[in-house]
Amino acid sequence: MKLIFILFILPVIASAEVKFKNESEATIIETGGNTAVETYNAKTHSKWEAGKRSYSFGGHYTLGYNEKVDEVTNVKDKVESVRNWDIHVRYEQELTKRFSGFTGLQYEGDEFSGYKQRDNVDIGGKYLIIKTDKVNSFTELGARYTIEKTVTRDDDNEDVFNFTKGRLFYEISYKQTESLSYKVWAEYLPNFTQSEDYIISYEPSVAFVLSKIFSLKTAYKSIYDN
Repeated sequence: MKLIFILFILPVIASAEVKFKNESEATIIETGGNTAVETYNAKTHSKWEAGKRSYSFGGHYTLGYNEKVDEVTNVKDKVESVRNWDIHVRYEQELTKRFSGFTGLQYEGDEFSGYKQRDNVDIGGKYLIIKTDKVNSFTELGARYTIEKTVTRDDDNEDVFNFTKGRLFYEISYKQTESLSYKVWAEYLPNFTQSEDYIISYEPSVAFVLSKIFSLKTAYKSIYDN
């Protein structure tokens, strides 16, 4: 038995001077049979555009369980296998028609990846490569300062670490029809403090509009943390 439920909500409110947009998702995945897995995910992102300035904030929370069988008693038990979250805010200022500057703040946590909390401060620039009715493509280049609290302590009994990083981001989206659109983004985070500790992420996705409020979306997100 397999059940997948995905809800994608895009209410949009706009006026002549101020534009507001919100995208919210709720996902429930349950699989049964030889392996039983439950995954719950909630995500939201809001953005205000006022002239040449824009403000955005959002976050997500993901929780997952799998079924584990006790080798001695042969009793099945549900064990937490995934739990991660983030909260982020961002300010962007348009400097020219193609170039903008931005600064942002993010708090995130993922104990299964080895850290309790990671605080990220970003500053950088955004360059608009192409923007038409069908295609939107841009890239971002910036610097990141990270304070990370790990799950375990190192040999010096330390569990809080500071890193200076870079950030390279690229996104392209294509609107095939009024109902069907595609998007791919990729992000590279080199660590200048500890060179082997870099992160590469990417996510392709497809969205199908059902109405002015509801859409269906499927996506594959990959995060490689070296």
